[in-house]
Amino acid sequence: MVKVLFVHDGSKNASRVLSYLSDTLQIELWQVSSVLEGEEKFKGVCPDIVLIPLSSGASPELKRISGWQRICSVQEHRPGFLLYTIQNDDLLFFDISQGCNSITLLQSGASQQVVALMRQVFGRSKIERSLRDDYDYHNRVISSMHLSCLEVDNGVITRVNPAFLQISGYDEHEILGQSPETFFTRLADSEELLFTSLPAKSREGIIREKHDKEIPCRITISPGNSEVFGDGIWFIEDRREYASLFSVLKETEYECREQLYLAETIVIRLSPDGFISFANPAASGCFGYDPDTLVGSPVSVLFPPVATIDENLAELFLEVSDASSSALHIFEHCKKNGGYLWIAWTSRGLYNADNELTGIICVGTDMTEYASNGRERISTRAWRDRILTSTDIGPEVFDAVLQACMEIGREGREGKPVGTSFLVGDSDEVLKLSRQLILNPFSGHPPEIRMVSVPDVREMLKEYALLDGAFVVSGEGLLEAAGRYITVDTSFVSLPKGMGTRHSSVAALTSITGAVGFVVSESGGKVSIIKKGKIVKVIA
Repeated sequence: MVKVLFVHDGSKNASRVLSYLSDTLQIELWQVSSVLEGEEKFKGVCPDIVLIPLSSGASPELKRISGWQRICSVQEHRPGFLLYTIQNDDLLFFDISQGCNSITLLQSGASQQVVALMRQVFGRSKIERSLRDDYDYHNRVISSMHLSCLEVDNGVITRVNPAFLQISGYDEHEILGQSPETFFTRLADSEELLFTSLPAKSREGIIREKHDKEIPCRITISPGNSEVFGDGIWFIEDRREYASLFSVLKETEYECREQLYLAETIVIRLSPDGFISFANPAASGCFGYDPDTLVGSPVSVLFPPVATIDENLAELFLEVSDASSSALHIFEHCKKNGGYLWIAWTSRGLYNADNELTGIICVGTDMTEYASNGRERISTRAWRDRILTSTDIGPEVFDAVLQACMEIGREGREGKPVGTSFLVGDSDEVLKLSRQLILNPFSGHPPEIRMVSVPDVREMLKEYALLDGAFVVSGEGLLEAAGRYITVDTSFVSLPKGMGTRHSSVAALTSITGAVGFVVSESGGKVSIIKKGKIVKVIA
């Protein structure tokens, strides 16, 4: 039902209109005698339509009606205002905001037309109220949000929120009517146009602050219906904090890069296909190359020629990065001048968002030492003590067996790769848990010709390495047996992928004895050192 506040000035025309309004049950009617009384009644009624006789539109009443309408426009309730009069049996309604409507009173259905007009004005007022409420709500949102906002129409700023006034230092009257180019510029190193109406396109820019400060920002333009570039709503994000963090990050990156170049630790980066994309000076110097000459070379130049046949050595470093193996990996390398060295590597694979390998970072420590004759050999002093703890193995025995294994892995026998294994220490228990596959070639020989530290004995080991089974060496370095078959159950052993039965049987035996196992892989010549069922070192 439409609520109508009717101003009846006592005239004949007013009485006639009142009769049409009173004849319908579709209108809820309140009657007052003047505009002043209507203003008072309005507060308690909140009508949808206010009907005022046209005669009241003369000054000074016209000013009062205009003031009344302005008061309603700033309040929650906004009715439709109609001036009415009758001329020559035609009822005329003057909608203050929409124009004039005429209804002939002598024709049938005049009352229905009056009601229809009331409903039309009521519906229009309701829609206007809804749109105005939405507009006011959006205004409040834009005014209260921390993100700066401008509205640009026909190339000039027509609206600005308080957040932009605060960040720029200007007053509102200094901004409205100005071109955005007065307050913004694009970044010096950016080739993108700043003033373009491409939708959902953000670009970096600079706010020219009132006191000549330059404030980095990101601008996103939501284009309007205009064809003028830059027209629409501008959302401006303050990027000072981001710029500060980016600057600190850059400085930290430079410091890290400087430390990386100055560090004594060897650092290289490999591409997935095995080419060196970065090498710090420590790496170049360690391998005997001039600075920066390693970059672009295949990593195979760092290995002895025998290790580079049909093999992508990047995969060898990627294997080092496998989280399933906690062992220290030591690789045998070759210098530019042909000398040998041993590097202990830690590597990590680099992956993109699609989990594709993009590179490998390799960090190494030189483990090379020099014998009394000047020849290079691997240094074990930094790491063997931990392995020898709680065993009966002497350091010189450990080094002698390791040297024998490395020679077997590198040279094989008559050019052919050979795989074998050694069980060192706790020899009595090891012999109990294994049996001979062949006659023991060391049985009955005096101890002095069975010591693994004797060079000639190590040469003999290369011959016996062709036999199936493992070597057994006491903690004092005495070769007890060759060709031993390990009889321990291996089902409980867990080793990284790619390890065969030789590794698993040695791991099983070391897990229940105090022995340390050395396994030479037939494929690749790697030497794996095993203690308590786990691989603790890998030397390739």
